[in-house]
Amino acid sequence: MKISVGGMIASGKSTLVKRLGDALDLPVMEEFEKDDEVFNTLLKWLYEQKSNVEMLLQIYFIHNHWLNQQKYKNHFIVDRDLVEHWLFAQHNLKSMPTIMNMYNGVFHSYMNQITKPNLYIILDVDWKNFEERVLARGREQEIDNFAQNKTYFSSLLEDYVTKIAAQCSIYDIPYVIINTSGKSEDEVFEESLMHIKKTQNIVSYETKDLI
Repeated sequence: MKISVGGMIASGKSTLVKRLGDALDLPVMEEFEKDDEVFNTLLKWLYEQKSNVEMLLQIYFIHNHWLNQQKYKNHFIVDRDLVEHWLFAQHNLKSMPTIMNMYNGVFHSYMNQITKPNLYIILDVDWKNFEERVLARGREQEIDNFAQNKTYFSSLLEDYVTKIAAQCSIYDIPYVIINTSGKSEDEVFEESLMHIKKTQNIVSYETKDLI
């Protein structure tokens, strides 16, 4: 069984993934290794609004994800799955429609080569909580460039849940949406665990039915 957790930057996604992995004794496929120099450099350039970095970053996102997933079999949990990178590309490449069309073709090809989640947990957050969490977690590249990227973050947040849910529907991925605003980490964890246990029961039943 594959469980994926997604959500806007600073929605509590990575914290939840770690807690679920520990609680369920599942290996965690992280979005990127923390010492991934290519990813960190490309993300820094994106926030600094350097020219001609967007396509390179988006292709690196999906190719790196595809490579990493080859290491995981059977049961595992994923910190931000491939479908979310499509949304980032929609925002980062929107001024380049020809390149966006090319990206869509590449993205669809990769989507057909990965193991799709049995459940996608999508974390929602409002702007007030998002801003507070970004500043509280203290990532230099986000804080130093927050003001100049405020419009980007705002438009991304506005689209996040609805468009990720739409992509899940297109690719037949079961999903749930959890609003994290005003909830503690424990509350989000317990709610997520409840949905996962329901999915485990469904997967077990379907597997048994096939035997």
